[in-house]
Amino acid sequence: MAAEKLHAREVFWDEWLTEENDGVRVAMHEPRREEPAFVCDRSWEGCVSGYFQIFRDGLLWRMYYRGADDLRDTDGHKLRGNLGRFCCAESADGRTFTRTEAGVVPWNGSLCNNILFSREMDNIFIFRDTNPACPPEERYKGLCGEYRQGLMLYTSPDGIHFSETGRRVIEKGHFDSLNTCFWNPLRGQYELYYRSFHPVKDADGPERNVEGIVRDILRAVSPDFGTWTEEGLIQYGEGAPDFQMYTNNVMLYPRAPHMYVGWPTRYMERRMDAATIPCLPDWEMRRGLIEEEGRGGTAMTDSVLMRSRDGVHFLRENESFLRPGPERDGVWTYGSTYMSYGFTETTDPLTGWPEISLYATEQYRYRPTVLRRYTLRQDGFWSWSAPWRGGRVLTKPILLCGDAFSLNFSTSAQGYVRIRICGEDGAPLPGFDSGYLFGDSLRRAVPFEGELGGLADTPVRLEFTLSDADLYSMECRDALPKYLKA
Repeated sequence: MAAEKLHAREVFWDEWLTEENDGVRVAMHEPRREEPAFVCDRSWEGCVSGYFQIFRDGLLWRMYYRGADDLRDTDGHKLRGNLGRFCCAESADGRTFTRTEAGVVPWNGSLCNNILFSREMDNIFIFRDTNPACPPEERYKGLCGEYRQGLMLYTSPDGIHFSETGRRVIEKGHFDSLNTCFWNPLRGQYELYYRSFHPVKDADGPERNVEGIVRDILRAVSPDFGTWTEEGLIQYGEGAPDFQMYTNNVMLYPRAPHMYVGWPTRYMERRMDAATIPCLPDWEMRRGLIEEEGRGGTAMTDSVLMRSRDGVHFLRENESFLRPGPERDGVWTYGSTYMSYGFTETTDPLTGWPEISLYATEQYRYRPTVLRRYTLRQDGFWSWSAPWRGGRVLTKPILLCGDAFSLNFSTSAQGYVRIRICGEDGAPLPGFDSGYLFGDSLRRAVPFEGELGGLADTPVRLEFTLSDADLYSMECRDALPKYLKA
């Protein structure tokens, strides 16, 4: 068996490294609910604001979103509405966002607002193009998706002032969702994920899916943002449930950019469960929505989590990553629990450690949209997890890429993680036993008596034994730059 080269940081989100496994599972972790980060309460925003997208831009986190309203009376009947104006906000800490004074589009006679586009749009995805060959005037790109009309390209040198190019990036598709794109530096190509549909396949589909179609995700790639190769629907594996994916939210994970991660919105029509609908919050308004729009009051959304190593074949969790949560005003609605595209890196106030902050909507359709912050441990979407009885993994043959190991892990007081480096035959090598590591650390150095550098270019296997422990990620890097070594 040919040895695989270990990446500098491996996240334990799948079984790619695994050859033998006894008692260790890949466990998904639930994000922690934190404070609201943003409220869409300006006159140009409102209760159908959404499609939030966030990325690092210099010293700030930049956020784009649709500001839109759907004003209704207390019985849920429509008074007036507007489709949307796309807006910009920013944050220095990732905890709260403030509106950027864009000064681009007048609103009620004033330029003191954060509106970037004067035309109404259903959606636009804006990203910072990190391709070194990207012309400066196109550093920020916007993909405006209209139903059956294609993805229209906008460009900007500063992320505020955009120009419509008249170019359709992709024509075949539906596009009435947040269609996402990024430059992949490891593959030297742009990767685009966008809305499509396929017919119901499940045996009970017609009963649980009154529309007869399933919302899904297409993928296309391009070396130059000019010529695109359409690769078809992404795949979830044989036997995967036919969930409706309303958004995709696929991105490269920055700390391990060979990994793709996504948290698509999952859509579910519940009109066939009519007896339960009146038990949910905001019944009077919901009833009016049902009378006027049907699914506006009976459909529900939540978020699921998926990952991939090639961007085509995804391992998707069947259980929800983020549930709508306890019944209260503004949740359990069509549009609730939409997660933003992207995340920020914030600081845990208890430990001072870096953490992941994600964001999801509340109050959609009923009150001004609230964007709530959620947090996860760094690299903590999944882990290799074992109960107190213990578990063992032996990896396939690998080539090490450094001379120092560190772990992101957590154990109980009696739990442990142990690593032994083995030969290609699986027999432990002398001097490469970490002993029983316990504690809770983002970057615990692994002590070996032997010199890891001496194993360079030698196929080895890693044996992990875990008890009452979670292993999130591992780094294998040179401890010192090579020019400083003797």
